[in-house]
Amino acid sequence: MNDHPKSPHIAILVYATTVEGGYARPRYSEDIVLIHASSIEEARAAAEAMGHEETSSYKNVYDETVTWSFIGVADVRAALYDTLDDDITLYSRSFDDLGQYRANFSLTSLTEPTAGPDDPVSS
Repeated sequence: MNDHPKSPHIAILVYATTVEGGYARPRYSEDIVLIHASSIEEARAAAEAMGHEETSSYKNVYDETVTWSFIGVADVRAALYDTLDDDITLYSRSFDDLGQYRANFSLTSLTEPTAGPDDPVSS
């Protein structure tokens, strides 16, 4: 039995959606979920279980089977704060290529940061 108190953890679950017939490329999605657990390992196990429970199939209007499959857990981290009040950051991750990030998620509203007066300017 685990005597550690449970604290909030954030997990990213990745899924694929496919339509039978092979004419449509799979679509991928990620769910960011909150899990209360005593450790990262416990949170990861709960995230895996949650992902497998969400796997499902159904028939669309064209009588094709649409399948939502769990691919895996992309990340699990302790939440940045132990209490989840309004207007707080739950999860943070970093990346090196804003252009690729924008392209991956079709985020045309993101703009490049501007250099401040003390920032080096590349030529």
